[in-house]
Amino acid sequence: MYRSLRSILGLRASYDRLQEALRGAPGAKPLGVILFGSMVYMGRGRDLDLLVRVERMEGPPVKRLEDENSVSREIFKGLGIWADVHIFDLEEFKENLASGTFLSGLALGYELISGGADVEEPILAFLERLAGERYVLYNRYGTWDLSMHARLTIRRSLTRKATEKSIRIKAS
Repeated sequence: MYRSLRSILGLRASYDRLQEALRGAPGAKPLGVILFGSMVYMGRGRDLDLLVRVERMEGPPVKRLEDENSVSREIFKGLGIWADVHIFDLEEFKENLASGTFLSGLALGYELISGGADVEEPILAFLERLAGERYVLYNRYGTWDLSMHARLTIRRSLTRKATEKSIRIKAS
């Protein structure tokens, strides 16, 4: 999806506000935050789909639900939109990077809001595997060949990284 410089700057400002909202939520100490879902691949949606990668989850499962709800409320207070928040530790994150899980939708596109290679590299490795399969998703928005979209998303990610590296080199 083409985005003008103005819309990119607007997104960056929104991501900064999103990170502030996450910092205000109790229980969420994110190592990485990934935006995915219809807001990314269609540019609109009823809510934000967020994957929050943490060091480890402690306590009973109900504690995770409380944390996810708390993050969602903070985002609503900060941005005025609800968020569908999924908090995973590293093991759960890697377990869900498989065909057939809801994270297969990462093939349609994602935005790494915060975090580095330790968050993005497992996603790219998963997309490489998905690109080699024949996997089609059917949802209310249509039919999606996730294998093809995985290849496109990998290409976009590599292009973005090359651009960022070029900008850093020019700045130094």
